[in-house]
Amino acid sequence: MYTASIRRSTSRNAVALSLAAALLALMSVLTGAAPAQAASGTSQTVSNVDSGWATVAAGANLQKAPYGACGTVTHISASTKVWLWCTVENDYGNLWAWVRIDGTQTYGWAYYGDFTDGDLSDTSYWCPGEPS
Repeated sequence: MYTASIRRSTSRNAVALSLAAALLALMSVLTGAAPAQAASGTSQTVSNVDSGWATVAAGANLQKAPYGACGTVTHISASTKVWLWCTVENDYGNLWAWVRIDGTQTYGWAYYGDFTDGDLSDTSYWCPGEPS
């Protein structure tokens, strides 16, 4: 009786895990289709609420989420112009911007400390769900 209960529980867990994996795969396809819906690797919603721009100082990595330890989308060379969309503050209190590299359709998270000039005085263009 105990063995049958474990088998049923294990079988239910396997079905639940399979459904969860399928749902995650579907979500990654949907969120990858439009950068304005969600950033890859994070559930943070983004929106183009800022028409500002910035220049990357000495080169930096464009991240998949607003943390230095997250996966890298690409490397941004020094003096590259990026278009700012919106800002978040991560759990460490660091400001990050969802950006598009000028002249491309490449999007990702860039750390504000990597910017040298541009429209940096106003960081109040918060991404949806962030403090305002």
